[in-house]
Amino acid sequence: MKNQELIKLAAAVVKTKKTKDGLWADIGCALLSESGKIYTGVCAAAGSNTFCAEQIAIGAMITDGEYKIAKIVAVHKDESGAVFVIPPCGNCRQVMRETEESNLENTEIVLDKNKSVKLEELLPYYDWWKKQE
Repeated sequence: MKNQELIKLAAAVVKTKKTKDGLWADIGCALLSESGKIYTGVCAAAGSNTFCAEQIAIGAMITDGEYKIAKIVAVHKDESGAVFVIPPCGNCRQVMRETEESNLENTEIVLDKNKSVKLEELLPYYDWWKKQE
């Protein structure tokens, strides 16, 4: 699947709603699993509780019995409808790695319609534990 197609799928689920306590669905995610299935998610942010769109999509994938992410993208759509691809936060990067160890080398993170990087490029020191003498 091309990056642009995945970006469009992520943008399609963005349905921003502002409430007294938070901002809902202003970020959308589309995830292509290793089996070829698409999973989507939106962020949910209220007070001190925030669930990223990537985590929601990963949860849907896991609920379906899958763990390997082939490609993933998150986007924000502003009030004018312009779409912005955003990289996953540190917590989401870690969740992707912990969901399945092989995601580190195999998962493509979409950064633009023409650019993707492997998860390991965004999480280079994931196992750096150096004993200090």
